[in-house]
Amino acid sequence: MRNLYFDICAIPFYLLILWTCYFRRMTKGHASRIFIRVNWISLVCVIADIAAECIVHPLPLSQQRVALGTFIVFVYFLLRNSCLGIYIMYLLAITRTNYLLRPLKNRILLWLPMGVVAVTLLQNFFTHNVYAVTAEGGYSRGPMIVILYAVAIIYGIVGMGYGFYCRRYLTGGKWAAIMSIYVLTYISIVIQLIYPKYLVEMYATSIGVTMVLLLVMRPEEKLDSGVNIQNWKTYQVDLGNALKTGQPIQILVVRIGNVQKMRSYLGEDRYNRLLGEVSLALQALYNGSLQYVNREIYLERPGMLYLTLDDASYDLQSRLSSFVENLQDRFTNSRECGTQFEVKVCLIRCPEDLSKLNDIINLGHKFHQMGRPGQSVCIAADIVSSRDYQIIDHLDEILRRAIAGNGFEMYYQPIYDLRKGRFVSAEALLRLKDQQYGMISPGVFIPYAESSGLILSIGEVVLEKVFRFIAEHDMQRLGLSQVKINLSVAQLLQSDLPQSVRRLQYKYEIDPRYVNFEITETLFDNISENMDRNVRTLRSMGYSFSLDDYGVGYSNIQRMSKLPLDIIKIDKSLVDEMFTNDGRVIIKNTIRMMKGIHKELVVEGVETKEAVDALAEMSCDYIQGFYYSKPLPKDAFVQFMTAHSDNEATQ
Repeated sequence: MRNLYFDICAIPFYLLILWTCYFRRMTKGHASRIFIRVNWISLVCVIADIAAECIVHPLPLSQQRVALGTFIVFVYFLLRNSCLGIYIMYLLAITRTNYLLRPLKNRILLWLPMGVVAVTLLQNFFTHNVYAVTAEGGYSRGPMIVILYAVAIIYGIVGMGYGFYCRRYLTGGKWAAIMSIYVLTYISIVIQLIYPKYLVEMYATSIGVTMVLLLVMRPEEKLDSGVNIQNWKTYQVDLGNALKTGQPIQILVVRIGNVQKMRSYLGEDRYNRLLGEVSLALQALYNGSLQYVNREIYLERPGMLYLTLDDASYDLQSRLSSFVENLQDRFTNSRECGTQFEVKVCLIRCPEDLSKLNDIINLGHKFHQMGRPGQSVCIAADIVSSRDYQIIDHLDEILRRAIAGNGFEMYYQPIYDLRKGRFVSAEALLRLKDQQYGMISPGVFIPYAESSGLILSIGEVVLEKVFRFIAEHDMQRLGLSQVKINLSVAQLLQSDLPQSVRRLQYKYEIDPRYVNFEITETLFDNISENMDRNVRTLRSMGYSFSLDDYGVGYSNIQRMSKLPLDIIKIDKSLVDEMFTNDGRVIIKNTIRMMKGIHKELVVEGVETKEAVDALAEMSCDYIQGFYYSKPLPKDAFVQFMTAHSDNEATQ
């Protein structure tokens, strides 16, 4: 009887691998499913190897043991050789090249050697020229067994050759782990040929498969820890490999809005379940019949999901509107989310629309900024040819050109004093006019400037231009008590901000009382020690401060009363709801509370006389909005203010 210890030791390896795959939920993804299949087949093989050895000993054998032994050896050889072919399928899947198996001739070429094995093993039941199990001699090999070894060698040469060809798709450790199965298997075959007593083949393979689990599959790296979905890092790796193959693919990007509010309301566990339901809906989008198609789903926290589909001919676009509607109906009509459920999707066809990894990733992150207002389904082909995409794609170049070449302009929007019946101040608003793309919205370039760090340079430009404007014009002649300047978070974090302001103050010889710095409410919600120090230092220098966008964040009224603020600006979102019952009550009580803590109020976004009259009745202080004036270029603003000042003087 041959030594079974190596086979027995292999069983725990396969069981541990399978347990890891199921326990860590590595059942998603085409490559993962093939990997699990390889391990199940290998486990059955090693059990069959042990069972066969136990059945054919001791001699002589009964007729039943001869029949059972013959069948089990047949199962072992059939599964062992098929495992090598399936492993090639795994290699194709992990490199995103399994589309090569779609043509029938390629599938025939892959499985033809296996067909030869099956025919050879079936005829052995009659000829016993591959192996034989007899009552007196037990198990013995026949001359035709070389066919099985020849097929194994063919699969090995093909697999290793393709592995070398696909070296560029895999990092060094992953490639070495995948190739180790071939190296270990064929070393063990040689050992087993020289020392037939030792059944080391399945043990060697188990070590190789374990290396693949640890270095290639790496569930702790590939899966999001909260849900059974592949993570953002895996998406980038798999997408990069798919692009290298040149095979056309479709990518559906799903962006969930209101993520922070939903997570806060639902909690992490319930929010993860929501993501899981969206993932299931994504899986149901594809019901094509094309074989060997990679259909993978990935998650980028907090609320971005990606579906990649290797079937470029499948009409995914026609199903997107109903997909979005079904998702919104599913969650909006229930109380589960705690807020309005918003979802936008973008379909990208590669390489038809985009062919570079960074371009695809950037579009996935920014497509929601480029579509029409309220548009929930975007098609990359429409976006990439649009002016907005060209602008966003070249924003870094555009901003640097504007900083260096005076491409920024300051517009000024007058602010009306309801009590005095005249314009008394203005807000300085930044505009970008590029020599190639023309006027670019602040809603496009400001977020990018903040994320790229260019906001500091832009902030310096704004301060310089506004201070120069104040110095060049007679503020009293224009009827202006102050000009409001927005400060970014990045500016407030700079320890030398007061020194920079003081330098401009001395350079242009202006009175600090003409400058009012605006800071958003969301910034004050998370104000740091450095920010607070800068605000108080500037305040001591004579500059005043306003709180902008009140109604967007969650400022506490008691805390706000202690902040060094003179003016509170009510956000347009509250004004838009003013003529609803609840909205009117909110505006009225907000004005009452602010006056109670001795703050003045500016209401932004006022566009109708009806709104002006209602706010005047509530004793609001200032109005800013299109009803009185849109933001004006510097010269037009000066003419506007001069004209109004002259009219007041003649009355």
